Amino acid sequence: MRASGLLLGSILVAALTASSAAQQFPSKPITLVVPYAPGGNVDISARVLQAGIGESLGQPIIIENRPGAGGLIAGDYVARSAPDGHTLFVGSNASILLGPMTMPKPPYQWDKVFAPVSSLAVATNMLLVTPKLPVKTVTELIDYAKKNPGKLTLATSSGASINHFLAELLKLKTGITWTEVHYRGNAPAINDLMAGHVDVGLMQLTDSRQHIESGTLRALAVLGPKRAPAVPDVPTIVEAGLPDVQGITFNGLFAPKDTPPAVIDKLSTAIRAALEKKEVIAKLGDLGSEARGSTPQEFTKFLADETAKWTDVMKKANIKVQSE
Repeated sequence: MRASGLLLGSILVAALTASSAAQQFPSKPITLVVPYAPGGNVDISARVLQAGIGESLGQPIIIENRPGAGGLIAGDYVARSAPDGHTLFVGSNASILLGPMTMPKPPYQWDKVFAPVSSLAVATNMLLVTPKLPVKTVTELIDYAKKNPGKLTLATSSGASINHFLAELLKLKTGITWTEVHYRGNAPAINDLMAGHVDVGLMQLTDSRQHIESGTLRALAVLGPKRAPAVPDVPTIVEAGLPDVQGITFNGLFAPKDTPPAVIDKLSTAIRAALEKKEVIAKLGDLGSEARGSTPQEFTKFLADETAKWTDVMKKANIKVQSE
């Protein structure tokens, strides 16, 4: 009886402590650590939400940019921070999933060091070509690639990006080949694609929209299930007959692993409320992104499904682990 009483007492104390933590949270400004330089898709999404989250929680929201190592420096920093909900990581495909997957000794695995809070936004992925290439549809691109094996060059923003993995998935499903050129970021890749130094690119609409509209880039397909309102004339990859060549570019908020669940839930509720504001939906839409909040449980399942999907692609496409 005494042992049972002690156990019950410990459970009650833990529950009261967690409840108290949630009631007191937040007790100071909250820092959102962005793993890239200002101006990119992840950074802009965080800044669009900055005011709305702050209003919901009653504390200022500070954006801190910590670029480097494909986002893993910032991720490792947050993973080692105090698990009190005041330091959060704005993670995306590369820094959460693909970077660690392609490293021999990654600094972390997301399910071991983070508590997923909520997704924030989903960006639209585009299949693009230089206007100098004589193709105007996905079918024409595949036919051209098969008639000219090894001639095409393809630009990706890095070797551990969703763009790279989507390119490998496209190769798997169509049997075409090309020479991949990995850049350090989207901007130089887009510049070379516009100039015709490379033939094909997979980029986010956030980065390529103005060039599509000006005609300096040609969009062949949206790599998702529905057309993008910002470029309604561009068909989807599903319409092109390749429903399996889809990929989600996401960003979301993560807390250190041992953050109390009550604090995680409070954060998630505030984020989802901010994402429902009309001005936030409109601003993200103008960037080619879709506001998408989730519960911690929904976000965790999404991440597990994405991990399984891209691990399978990595094996089948024989994507090599980076050397140290």
